[in-house]
Amino acid sequence: MQKTEQLEALIQSWGKVIVGYSGGVDSTLVAFVANKVLGRNALIVLASTETITAEDVDLAQTIAKKHHFNFLEIAYSELEIKNYAENPVNRCYFCKQELYHQLGEIAKKENIPFILDGANLDDIGDYRPGRIAAKEYRVRSPLMEAQFTKQDVREAALVYGLPNHDKPSAPCLSSRIPYGTMIDRASLSMIAKAERFIKEQGFTNVRVRHFQTTAKIEVDASAVPKLTAMFHDVQSFLKSLGYKEVLIDEEGFQSGKLNREIVRNAK
Repeated sequence: MQKTEQLEALIQSWGKVIVGYSGGVDSTLVAFVANKVLGRNALIVLASTETITAEDVDLAQTIAKKHHFNFLEIAYSELEIKNYAENPVNRCYFCKQELYHQLGEIAKKENIPFILDGANLDDIGDYRPGRIAAKEYRVRSPLMEAQFTKQDVREAALVYGLPNHDKPSAPCLSSRIPYGTMIDRASLSMIAKAERFIKEQGFTNVRVRHFQTTAKIEVDASAVPKLTAMFHDVQSFLKSLGYKEVLIDEEGFQSGKLNREIVRNAK
């Protein structure tokens, strides 16, 4: 049996589910398959917060409308979650704990026995404190259970015709701020505007690491020369946002770079 068939059979066996949906390729695949095999018995829920870009929310809404998801959008402030804004190393735990609490309340009201997320096998190797919250709330991860890697996810999304099959990973904006540095709306807005501007110049993977008044830009290593060539314009725009110093990370883009020290210590 192919992995996509295994995934469909697995989700269908659960009968009635609620899916935490972000518009990223992983949760989109789970939402699409759940909708395909369960129809109205799959409730697809998008949580809009200040740490998710407007572009990602728009994409999630567009996909939900196109594929006729049984769709619900909720909104709340992550900055108001206890311990979150202080940005501890387990910040993602508090984020996911609140998300699963919100989904759990909806599930109780709608008599839905299973909460699903979009975690895949590649998530096991990174620092993911949010997985602890998933276990506490008994969240099922169908992509993991069906042995999907990130590459498997992208290939399946392409087969299903999902428009975000090649969309770069887009973790929340808080992930650009070093642990221990307070998170506020002004910082999140600066990061979002800076990354949007750089992407508009033709860059795909972009991270603006936010060190208070210093911005350190990551793009793909192969694109660093292009960024260097247009650095004056990029620097001018970022300074207009409030950054006093703008740097280029010569190493290039690496997902989860701010987690490196934590992962090394854990090992």
